[in-house]
Amino acid sequence: MKNFNIQTVVIAALVAFGLGSFAWGVSRPVAPAQATRVGSLNLAKVLDKLQEKSDWEAQLGALQNQMRDEADSRKKKLEAEVKQAASATDGAEQQRIAEQVVLEQLQLEQWATLKGGELDLENSLMWQSIYRHLREESAKLAESEDYDYIIVNDGTNEIMTSREAKVPLSQQVLEQIGRRHIIFASPSTDISDKLIVRMNNTHATAPASVGPAKK
Repeated sequence: MKNFNIQTVVIAALVAFGLGSFAWGVSRPVAPAQATRVGSLNLAKVLDKLQEKSDWEAQLGALQNQMRDEADSRKKKLEAEVKQAASATDGAEQQRIAEQVVLEQLQLEQWATLKGGELDLENSLMWQSIYRHLREESAKLAESEDYDYIIVNDGTNEIMTSREAKVPLSQQVLEQIGRRHIIFASPSTDISDKLIVRMNNTHATAPASVGPAKK
């Protein structure tokens, strides 16, 4: 009888402990899941207002003008030699000048191809630099303001078509729709202005050597 009473007490205690643990688990508050924070960018707006892009374009424009001036100088020289060949009375001299003109014309074409490649390289370096800084400053902004994602809101771009293209208008529209990643982003998520300020401030303190290589 005594053993029966002891067993009864033990069982009751275990049941009470189990129910108490269950009640504690049920009543314990569960921390709500943290909401994902997303920031969106109007990329066209950001690029349009970047001082780095403006500085690059100014230097690239100067480089392009320099190349154009040199090309014009070479062309004028060729035109003068063509006139000289036309006015030459000696056949041998005329032939010599004509051959020289052909050679210089070939050299001009090779020079233009080389300079075009250099300009294309500088343009690619510009966009690489801008994209690198865009990523860096986006990461810093996300860290400082607890954003989990910063996305490009391409839903702001209008669908554009051109009859000059060799692709049917309907296909142009469908291709652009297929490339869209964002259909709508609330204006409250837009952080374009914040990123512009950060990137321009960082660029203002960057080394003055940033930009196209001097030729």
